[in-house]
Amino acid sequence: MKNITKTFFNIKIVIKHLLKFLKKIIYKNINLLNYIIYKIKSKSTFNTKDLIKNKFSKSSSISKNRKIIFIYRSQRRDNASTVMRSFQLQKILKEEGGINAEIFDESYINNIRNSICILNKSFLIDASSKELEILNSNGNILCLDYIDSKDIFFQVQYAHCLIASSIKQLKFYQKKYKNKLIRLVTHHVDPRLPKEEKERNFQTLKIGYFGEERNGLYVDKLKEFIYPYYISTKNQSGENWFKEIRNYNAHYIARKLYKKDIYKPFLKGFTAAFTNSNVLVSLDEGDSSFYLSKDYPYFIKDKSIDGIIGMIEFMENTFNSKVWFDGLEIMQEVKSRSSNKQIIKEFKLMMDLIF
Repeated sequence: MKNITKTFFNIKIVIKHLLKFLKKIIYKNINLLNYIIYKIKSKSTFNTKDLIKNKFSKSSSISKNRKIIFIYRSQRRDNASTVMRSFQLQKILKEEGGINAEIFDESYINNIRNSICILNKSFLIDASSKELEILNSNGNILCLDYIDSKDIFFQVQYAHCLIASSIKQLKFYQKKYKNKLIRLVTHHVDPRLPKEEKERNFQTLKIGYFGEERNGLYVDKLKEFIYPYYISTKNQSGENWFKEIRNYNAHYIARKLYKKDIYKPFLKGFTAAFTNSNVLVSLDEGDSSFYLSKDYPYFIKDKSIDGIIGMIEFMENTFNSKVWFDGLEIMQEVKSRSSNKQIIKEFKLMMDLIF
């Protein structure tokens, strides 16, 4: 009886995954068909090449008076990607950059007209061709911000611009979508993190891991060496880690392998840099080699458990030595390249191309 119950349970799981897969296939194909019909009916569609070449005439419909509108999906309002890349980014751009930016969820799209629309990951996960057609027909410019999710082909066909949140994603988009405007807007550090009031003086090395439990490489096997502080990206209500992070002077940010064509921003590295901490990270992981350079002393080159422990021991042995401070000097450069000032500059450069 126990074996029969287990068999039925396994079949139920298989059916659930199969239905989820079929749902995705149907969603993408139906919406792609809708796009083809839309393009046939609409003889004068927006030519993205004009954006890239920046050849809008004086009579162009693009106006510098256009608002910047961030659009998110209401059911995912509390997701980290919505909170940070919509609400926080809008506030940074408006308050520190003087950019006319607002935020709306999907219920307002019929009323959004003649604006630059930044479509957040939370909206794009299940955005339909109908929603994108409404935004396009209302004279809006669509900028898609997938962050760390996979781009969806039919959605990109409606877009005027793709926003990359990482350098690897930027290069991927530039290679795949040669007829689109592609721009990097670096991911900012969470503004809820307290700023340094005075220099921290640690007598010993204390390494922390701040992230999803399932994402850290061998985190469960390294508890003798690092202190894991697990964070949920689905719920942003817990803020204890914002204070706790100040008790660490090094961050373990090595990730498990993730899906192909998924590019993570170097946010954990930016966060460590903001707190004036060194990082332990894989050499070939994400944007680490772009930001840290070949001279960074604490790259994990051997991703076996023994290799990682060896690098942790090297960090312990070189703590507060010249090697340690050389690493911190590189992290200061990372801090500068991920500052709000830099992000505002990147966003304005993107707007200049559109305007």
